[in-house]
Amino acid sequence: MPAPDPDGVYISERYEGRITVTHGSYLWSNSSHNRFKRAVTILRRLQRGTWRCAWCWEDLQTWRRADARYCCEGCRKRAARQRRLWRVG
Repeated sequence: MPAPDPDGVYISERYEGRITVTHGSYLWSNSSHNRFKRAVTILRRLQRGTWRCAWCWEDLQTWRRADARYCCEGCRKRAARQRRLWRVG
């Protein structure tokens, strides 16, 4: 499955701590519905405070999928190892 376009969604912080998420439209096409849905999902996760890695609590990059839980493969593997340890012991 291909990754999301790295230049498709932009996160910016405005006055009084307000966060905005904008998306760019595709060239020569009106089909930017997927980018819009991704931008809305990212904005909701930012408002809830869940746009962070579940292992190291770093902010996720904008090119990650909207449902991403970890910032990198290493954090995902560390979390899986920890879950296995909790199940066994």
